[in-house]
Amino acid sequence: MVARRPRRRSIRLESGSATHVGRIRDVNQDDVASGNDVHVVADGMGGHRGGEVASTVATAAVVEGFTGPDRASLVRAVRLANRAVLERAASDPELSGMGTTLCALAVVDGPGGQGGPDALAVVNIGDSRVYRLDSGGLVRVSDDHSLVADLVRSGELTAGEAAIHPQRNILTRALGIEADPTIDSWELPPARGDRFLLCSDGLFNELDDVRIAELLGEGPVHEVAGRLVAEAVAEGGHDNVTALVIEVIEGPEVPMGGRSPIPAARPERTTGPVRSRPEGDDPRATLRATIGSVAAVVAAAVLVLSLTARQGWFIGNDDGDVAVFRGRPAGILWFDPTFVEGGDLRVSRLDDSTRAAVLETIPVGTLAEARRLVEGFRTHLGDPVPSDPDLSDR
Repeated sequence: MVARRPRRRSIRLESGSATHVGRIRDVNQDDVASGNDVHVVADGMGGHRGGEVASTVATAAVVEGFTGPDRASLVRAVRLANRAVLERAASDPELSGMGTTLCALAVVDGPGGQGGPDALAVVNIGDSRVYRLDSGGLVRVSDDHSLVADLVRSGELTAGEAAIHPQRNILTRALGIEADPTIDSWELPPARGDRFLLCSDGLFNELDDVRIAELLGEGPVHEVAGRLVAEAVAEGGHDNVTALVIEVIEGPEVPMGGRSPIPAARPERTTGPVRSRPEGDDPRATLRATIGSVAAVVAAAVLVLSLTARQGWFIGNDDGDVAVFRGRPAGILWFDPTFVEGGDLRVSRLDDSTRAAVLETIPVGTLAEARRLVEGFRTHLGDPVPSDPDLSDR
């Protein structure tokens, strides 16, 4: 078999990154990686060392798993990362329930395939963000997968209310939480001079879009990344802060008619390949192989389901009480979620948005995170907060 020689790309990127633990956290659970025409930022979650491990495992899996040449291959690499996080968590009880956000950008074949102009593929899951800065200004490419972002999109919260909402850090999607997560993807035409920013929420929670645009447009990319992170830390540094800045230094000019708007996200779930049987294949041999493959897939699926069903935590309604459960809110086949604690706070006492969130269920990374949120509900109501022995988490 002759190895395919990588073709010369019609665009060239330059990147620089920086990360900082911030002023509050003890451990940096963010991770950033680049290689093989792909750039990745992840923001981990999970008590003890879980978040740090999840983000590192995920970024490494994407860099290793992305082999090109198209947008779909980047989505597949993210799926490999999700599997790697699940498998690592299953192998170590201390890492149970860990997860991570992830956003990535890669150079891929454009709509015309090889021979045509290259494109940039972007993927996102969670609330790490991708921005683009060009002559028209700063635009956000990605959509946040969080409780408050969903409420803003549905018109129940304004952007200003979301920025100060007590549950603004609750994610609705992340890697390491389920076997088949929905991953958003985009394919964008690049232009020379475009700058992209991939960052964790520790950056945009401290700096507004105006300041991000000002900093993003000034100086070499590695200096820009450092200044973005340094200023976010100076403005509060309430979380880990990571910035990855990428510039298109060789590529086509901006079209005469200007840029098209950023397209809507393309939500992706797993689809299996379909192959036709070559002539001359023995149907009976094919059937036997298929049966064996199906049996192996079913066994693996049951194992993954059982592991996945036991991972994750959520806050929900237990006969009118706020309660903490372990597992998936709807269960998975015969694996039902398990009640952990609750019974001393009525759902009816919560404010409207919090009550709606609890009734819909609020996914969290660990028991400590669940307890901290429930304590936040009580604090908002003015109730005394009981002491708790384990509150170490993101």
